[in-house]
Amino acid sequence: MDTQANVGRLYEAYAKWNDTKGSDLSMWDEYTTEDLCLRSLGDGQYGLEFSCARDGRAQMRAYLEELTGAFEMEHWTLQDTIAQDDRVVGMGVTAWTHKASGKRVETRVVIICRFRGNRVCEYEELYDTAAVAAAAG
Repeated sequence: MDTQANVGRLYEAYAKWNDTKGSDLSMWDEYTTEDLCLRSLGDGQYGLEFSCARDGRAQMRAYLEELTGAFEMEHWTLQDTIAQDDRVVGMGVTAWTHKASGKRVETRVVIICRFRGNRVCEYEELYDTAAVAAAAG
């Protein structure tokens, strides 16, 4: 296990995600395991149905399709990481505009990733659910 390589992979993934502004969902296939476990603080509540728990890459793709169907990404910037063994915690900021309401939301975000090999097998995201729900109307 190479902790620093995992950190590098996370920065690489989020740079690519930011560059594509969410238009290339398949890019995540390069960075995640087939059996990825995805969890989000929204947990499918507060009008954030897309944020429900997902298991497997196909369900992750559904999550991303629902997210980018409802919101347009302005940026997703990974600013810092803390890593130990197979875990990397990333801290950043992201901004999106809700397509139906036109409301913009910018929020701090924390991601907690566990790596297997050089791919994320567990992913949890923490963000301001109240602000995102308010933007979604």
